[in-house]
Amino acid sequence: MNKNLKLLCSDIDGTLLNAERDIAEETVAAVSKLSREFPIILASSRMPSAMYYLQEKLGRLNSPLICYNGGLILDSSGMCLQSHTVSLDFLATVIEHQKKYAYNISTYCTDTWRTESEDYWTIREIRSTRVEPVLVPLEDHIAILKAIDERPHKIMCMGIPEALDDLIAILEKKHGDEAHFYRSKDTYLEISAKNIDKSTALEHLIKDHYNLNLENVIAFGDNFNDVTMIKNVGLGVAVANATQEVKDVADYISEFTNKEHAVARAIEQFLL
Repeated sequence: MNKNLKLLCSDIDGTLLNAERDIAEETVAAVSKLSREFPIILASSRMPSAMYYLQEKLGRLNSPLICYNGGLILDSSGMCLQSHTVSLDFLATVIEHQKKYAYNISTYCTDTWRTESEDYWTIREIRSTRVEPVLVPLEDHIAILKAIDERPHKIMCMGIPEALDDLIAILEKKHGDEAHFYRSKDTYLEISAKNIDKSTALEHLIKDHYNLNLENVIAFGDNFNDVTMIKNVGLGVAVANATQEVKDVADYISEFTNKEHAVARAIEQFLL
């Protein structure tokens, strides 16, 4: 056991979850062997409600969360520690562009997911995250957010790659470097505030909440939005199915994928 490691932080999709997109019994068992005083932080592009049920399965409800890749940080009581959003003018450009193409626009504001209809893309997200959206016509979207003084922590567009490629070009031309674009797949575009990442959010959270530094963290990841976190922590672990960019900065590359319980095996190897 590495006694300098005092906190675990893990990405969710492609890292912590198994083939059924759930927490495997093997992972639950490994976590249960850790002291209850050993913090476990989930860091994801997901909204809070899509993470709470995973915390419950791990026996770690009432733990802090890093949501929207660092766009929203919640403490153990669910209070907001940091919030970074995208402007409504930016959202208006996305909605205007969508009129030329048939793609889904979803907004995530704090813990509310809004989209226009329960289409193919929405149903996929419901199955993946176990969260139901609030259905709002696109033409009413901005007015509703203005009325409640909300701004999106994340805008997600799902559709054909050509439409999303064109959208990025339009947004970069009109809004410059206001936002960060992340493509988890060719058909998925996640848009969040500029200059946020999991590493920065994690550093702020653990210093404020636990009086720890990144060198005290073992972290797990698989994709581009995990790179800075894996690079900057004390022990960065890339699962076997991780992108090459993650593997290049990892301290340890697991021989096991998320479907083979890579996180559970690393807990046994490094923390028990």
